[in-house]
Amino acid sequence: MRHGIAKLPNWAPYAPEGADANMLGEFVSSQIRGSLNWNDIENFRKLWPRKMVLKGVMRTDDAIRAAEIGVDGLMVSNHGARQLDRAPSPLDVLPSINAAVGDRMTLMLDGGVRRGSDVLIALCMGAKFIFLGRPTLYGVVAGGVAGASKAASILRNEIDLVMAQIGVTSLDQLGPDFVHWDEDELRRNMPR
Repeated sequence: MRHGIAKLPNWAPYAPEGADANMLGEFVSSQIRGSLNWNDIENFRKLWPRKMVLKGVMRTDDAIRAAEIGVDGLMVSNHGARQLDRAPSPLDVLPSINAAVGDRMTLMLDGGVRRGSDVLIALCMGAKFIFLGRPTLYGVVAGGVAGASKAASILRNEIDLVMAQIGVTSLDQLGPDFVHWDEDELRRNMPR
C-alpha cells in the first residue's frame, strides 16, 4: 500500500525527491499564473493532440467559445465556491450551457452534489459525468476508506430509490422533462 500525496505525473519530473505537499503546492502555484486567458486556451489546444477538458466554465458564452476553439469537454464547476462564494451552483447554469453546446462536447458537472437525486438532476440536465468531492470526503473523515465506501453506497442507494420513484429503469431514459426544463425556460435562463 502506498501512502502520502498522489504523484502527479506531469509535475513529478520537476519535484525534488521527497517533496512534501507544501513544496509541491508551491511549485505548482509558481507555474500557474493568474492571468490565464482564451489565447492561452487556444495555444494549449494547438499543442495538445489528445482530448482536452476545460474545468471551471460557468457561463454560456465561455462554453460557446470553448467549443469554437475545439475543446472536447467542459467540467461545469465553481470549484466548490471557494473562489467566489456568491457564484451560482453548477446545477443552476448547466441547462443553459447544455442548450448552447451540449451537442458539440461532453459536459461534466463538479460541485453541489450532496445526494443521489443531485446526480440524477445533473444527468437530466445534460451532464454525462458527475464528480463527487464532499460526500466521499466526509465519509473518509468519518470512517476512513470504509467511510468513503459507505458514502458511495448511500449515494448509489439514493440514485436507485429516486429512479424507482420516477419510473426510470436505466440512466439513458433520463432527460430534461423530469426536471421541468422546456425550451422557453432554457432561453429565459440563458445569460445574455
